[in-house]
Amino acid sequence: MTVQSPILAKDLHARVGRAGQLANVQTFLPMATLTLAKGERLTLERDRSDDNLMRVCCEVGPNGMEQHSRKDIEAIRVDEEMAKRFADVREIKGFVPDDVERPSVNPKKAERTRAQKYLDIDKAEGKEKRDDRGATIFGTDDRYLFNDRSFPWRTTGVIRTAGGACTGTMIGPRLVLTASHCINWSSDGSSAGWITFTPGSFDGDAPWGTYSAQRIIYWQPAIGLLSDQETAFDYVILVLGEPLGNTIGYPGYRTYDDDWNDGRFWQIIGYPGELASGQRPGFQGDASITSVQNHNTSGQTGAVLGHFNDITPGQSGGPCWGWWDGEPWPRVVGVVSTIGSTAVQAPHGSTNGDNEFGGGPALSALISWARSTYP
Repeated sequence: MTVQSPILAKDLHARVGRAGQLANVQTFLPMATLTLAKGERLTLERDRSDDNLMRVCCEVGPNGMEQHSRKDIEAIRVDEEMAKRFADVREIKGFVPDDVERPSVNPKKAERTRAQKYLDIDKAEGKEKRDDRGATIFGTDDRYLFNDRSFPWRTTGVIRTAGGACTGTMIGPRLVLTASHCINWSSDGSSAGWITFTPGSFDGDAPWGTYSAQRIIYWQPAIGLLSDQETAFDYVILVLGEPLGNTIGYPGYRTYDDDWNDGRFWQIIGYPGELASGQRPGFQGDASITSVQNHNTSGQTGAVLGHFNDITPGQSGGPCWGWWDGEPWPRVVGVVSTIGSTAVQAPHGSTNGDNEFGGGPALSALISWARSTYP
């Protein structure tokens, strides 16, 4: 059986499919959810410094607003029986909203931050500290920061928990894909702490608002250092209360095939913590995957996808996706999981010390079950 390969990076502009007719579609989305104590009231006022800015204000006393602790969210562990009918699913479609005539195949670069400008000067003067990047960079750092609200770049965003920040991607009308190790799990994995998702976040802006996850769907919790077995299942689905994906769209999914090893097909998106303090999304194109290792749990097969692309903390949970001929959306094949080491290295061909994505048929089954259960 011949497996259709993704489009090589150099051919993207010519072969990506158009979406639909361009339309001016607006959707009402809640921008914030607040809990008020008795006697507190909200008002909507114009900002005194700029008539184009509106502020939501609350009248409070000297002790401020009453604080309400965030509750843990429900965690649903999918088992073999639940996912049985999706065991053979290998391809899942994406969705392009009506406002998109043709998707953008590469995101627009953001202006350099002041820190990046000084880094450029240091490089020119030979002062670069190549052993202090915070994670694995293989050879030259090929990433760039971007600022792009077009599809599909707006489908990625920042995941925040009590434990820190990661990256997530819309994968259904109200579903977000991220890494299991990004979650603030309870000790027994039966629940998770609060989680929010801000799509298209750039320098703290939230163009489509910030959304709290209502529940989390997973195969197994990832707590502490990850073994290859845990990396193969290092992904979860967050369920939002609003169908945000119907407005901004979402990519599809395709199970990775080792026929694609070493092909320059892939794009990687995430919020690297050491670049702009994790406040801007980063992009790497022309990426490749070099190895596949399969592992099993709950009757499912997960995969460790080894690679030598540049990944640093904050990018965890972000997508690795590719484009197929004539399709108007990319398809995710893996989720950013583990990092090889904390040094700049040259690719060496061994799976020891490589960076890794989690993926495989188990991720397809998880997405399919989530879409069916929480459409």
